[in-house]
Amino acid sequence: MKLPINSIKSYFAAVGLFAHVAIVFLGYSVFSQISDRSEPLPDTLQRIGHTIKHDYPSVAVAGDTLLNAGETLDSKSYFWREFDSKNWPTVGPNFAMAYADLPSVSRSIMVDNEQDIIRAINTAEPGTEIIIKNGDYYLEQKRINSSLSYPTSKSPVIVRAETAGKVNLELTTLEGFFINRPNWIITGLRFIGNCQPHCEHAMHIVGHADNLQVTHNEFVDFNAAIKVNGVNRNYPDFGKVSHNYFYFTEPSESSSSVTPINLDSGNSWVLSNNIIRDFIKLGGNRVSYGAFIKGGANNGAIENNLIVCNSTSNDYGGYQVGVSLGGGGMKRATRRDKSNFETNLSVVRNNIMMHCNDVGVYINQGKDTIVNNNILYNTSGIDIRFRQSTALVTNNILSGAIRERDKGVAEKMNNTVLSKNFWRGGEQLDGWFKAPSVGNFTPSKTLAKSESAYPFMTASESTGKKPLYDFCGNPILGKDTFVGAFKNAINCFEQ
Repeated sequence: MKLPINSIKSYFAAVGLFAHVAIVFLGYSVFSQISDRSEPLPDTLQRIGHTIKHDYPSVAVAGDTLLNAGETLDSKSYFWREFDSKNWPTVGPNFAMAYADLPSVSRSIMVDNEQDIIRAINTAEPGTEIIIKNGDYYLEQKRINSSLSYPTSKSPVIVRAETAGKVNLELTTLEGFFINRPNWIITGLRFIGNCQPHCEHAMHIVGHADNLQVTHNEFVDFNAAIKVNGVNRNYPDFGKVSHNYFYFTEPSESSSSVTPINLDSGNSWVLSNNIIRDFIKLGGNRVSYGAFIKGGANNGAIENNLIVCNSTSNDYGGYQVGVSLGGGGMKRATRRDKSNFETNLSVVRNNIMMHCNDVGVYINQGKDTIVNNNILYNTSGIDIRFRQSTALVTNNILSGAIRERDKGVAEKMNNTVLSKNFWRGGEQLDGWFKAPSVGNFTPSKTLAKSESAYPFMTASESTGKKPLYDFCGNPILGKDTFVGAFKNAINCFEQ
């Protein structure tokens, strides 16, 4: 017996609608169990995508071919082999020295399972050191809150690995450590994001979390691994993010912010000696930054970092920016104290930035800014933008241009500017350094000296009360004159 065509269509339409509703309901149910559950997941769910990633694939390998015998490096080769952070011994984690300067504590707790890690962080008292036994851990709780106690600089809370670099913390939810108290130190750990498309934060630093120190860690596959912002008009100040390694194993498909260090409204933060690479955003507006400070922040410093926007020769499109004061901006009403600037009295210095298809440094409403002694290789240069931006731009070596946009004002002194990026032809920086396309900036010839002394940001820094160091670890003295990111490159690059 033949059924009418209309009846068949109606039947499949009804079945299709029912199946669609059932699938959506089932998917929501499973997602809710995974994202909201604080206790361990059942074995059936633990087996789905919850295997620790010991061998982290590198974006640098995808699409590249190894050089054949006899071939030489050129600007197009980039990192033809897997990116090795050990080639830059002055930046990134130094696991051998990670605990050398830790303050003494009155109590140490050894933890060796997920529940005890979470409980120790939730209940830590001032003067406590939480030592995580070497191994792999799956932290599936939606958020891991810091305790409600108030540590002091003399009695901090320390969270560290038993052996620096030997603890892997895999996060499968959007947020990791949530710290809202001062004087926490996080060191020696490896944070691994295992979310789709990517986890948001390994650490969310808010409110009262002054004097936070995040040092000698690795962060893999987080859109904004370190996120800092105010809560109820309380802002975390005086933080330090130093000697860490941030990277992605694949471009992010997310539409949310892709900025490994994402700092809103905190005063007197120092972002130093980090390696940040392959932060490529394919979703949303496709704009990404290695690090930025914004939101009415004062006295910030981005210094001595290695920023590699794209370590491959693949063209992913989008817009990768090295670092920024101001980022994409915030509405004035949401900035700290409703400031008419994004940053004030802040500095970008002694960094090396490479392979960015947009600018290496972007100043967006940055008042009284200094951009000095950076090397920008294969970027489009430096932008000073909007009328609130006033900047001294000095002693930098770059390809591209230094641009004043939308009434931004830059005082430009003693910069070495080559007019073109290498992919557009024109003069290159390749002849100035040994192998800059793969990050070896050992000078091939004597670099010019500056005509003026190194521009310290504050009087305390120039008098030696707060010593500064260049990218290669050389101390900077008040009368030093040099261009680029370092005074000399001895023991600085190891390719």
